[in-house]
Amino acid sequence: MTSNPDAPKQEMPPPGGYRKFNFARTFPKVVWRPGVMCGVIFGCTAYGAFQTFSTKKHLMTEKFEDTDIHNAMEPFLTAERDRQWLKMLKKNRDLENEVMKDVPGWVTGTWYGEPVYYTLGDKWWDPDQREFFVHATKKANRDDHLWRQHSEYSAPKFYDKWIPEVIGQFIW
Repeated sequence: MTSNPDAPKQEMPPPGGYRKFNFARTFPKVVWRPGVMCGVIFGCTAYGAFQTFSTKKHLMTEKFEDTDIHNAMEPFLTAERDRQWLKMLKKNRDLENEVMKDVPGWVTGTWYGEPVYYTLGDKWWDPDQREFFVHATKKANRDDHLWRQHSEYSAPKFYDKWIPEVIGQFIW
C-alpha cells in the first residue's frame, strides 16, 4: 500500500456492514378484509331487499287507490262518454241536414226515404264507426281507433318537439 496522500481513498462498508437486503415477496396492505367485504355485501343486499319490498307495497297501495278511484268515477265517465256520443250524433245529423238540404225527397237518416237500418220501434242502435266519423277528419278517426287508456302522464312531453308529427302519430 502506498502512503501517498493524493491517492484516492477507497470506499469501505460502514462499520457493522450494510443493512440486510429484503428479497422476500411483499404483499400490499389489505384494506378490504374478507369479513368486512361479506358484511358490506350483506348490508347492501338487506337494504336493497327492504327497498324492494317497501316500493312494491307502495305501488300496490297506489294501484289499489287508482282502481278504487276509477271504480268510483266510472258512472260519471260513462255518462260523460255517452253525452259526448250523443252530441256527436246530433252534430252529424245537423251536418247531414245542411249538406243534403238541396236534394229533393231527402229525409235525414234514410237513403231517399228508405230506412237504412231495420229498427224495432223505439229501440236504440249505435251507428257504425265509419258512419259516426263520416264528417270528421282522418286524424280524429285514427286517434279514436288507436286510443288507449294510459295511467301514466299523457300530456305533451319535452321531447315531442324533436319527433316529427308524421312519425309521432304512430308511436303514441
